[in-house]
Amino acid sequence: MGILRRSLLALVALHVWAGVDAHIYTCTAKDGTRIFSDSKCGPDAKLVPNITTSNKPPPKPAAAASRPKVEPKSTAELDALLKRCNDGDMTACNTWTRAGGPNSLREKEAAAEKACEAGSLADCEYRYCAGSVNDECRARVLQAAKVAGDNWYLRDTGASQPDGSTRYDVRCIPAGARAMRDVAVTCSGTAGPNRCSSPGASAAYARLDLAAAALCTAK
Repeated sequence: MGILRRSLLALVALHVWAGVDAHIYTCTAKDGTRIFSDSKCGPDAKLVPNITTSNKPPPKPAAAASRPKVEPKSTAELDALLKRCNDGDMTACNTWTRAGGPNSLREKEAAAEKACEAGSLADCEYRYCAGSVNDECRARVLQAAKVAGDNWYLRDTGASQPDGSTRYDVRCIPAGARAMRDVAVTCSGTAGPNRCSSPGASAAYARLDLAAAALCTAK
């Protein structure tokens, strides 16, 4: 999907939830993703309908009681609502917020942060790299990965192929990149200067690390 950064999504949801004086705008970023901001974020900025809020006095109890109550949702239900919200369904965003989404998200991120510190690569990716690449994301995943270089890390330890070669799933994460990129590197079972290569690449390399570094440097 065109990934919305979770922090921006939470900003929108929490503005609505807390009743902060704000106008929320939506824009299309240069990389095609849809973003939200509390200020005009680009020449195509449009107000998101039905979530403009103000610091007006709280409604009378009778008015508040007339608003339909949303029961707390399970984690699976909240995840489904969040996916629909990321796809642009503002009704799902509002339901996610009122059904406990912000608290659930904070709990999941706290758990992922703890698991990341314990060495879980998947949790480091979830907590620090969802939707974008920054210095903290790079530092966390490169530290958690069992095999890594300056601009890449191994996500899969390797799957044996029928011909005796091994396929490795490499994730490129060069400094300054806006997004991660995945490449597959296959290394033959026999030694040689050209034993590791990637489909479509013009060069081959003697080792996995050399192939990964070169492929992740290429634009």
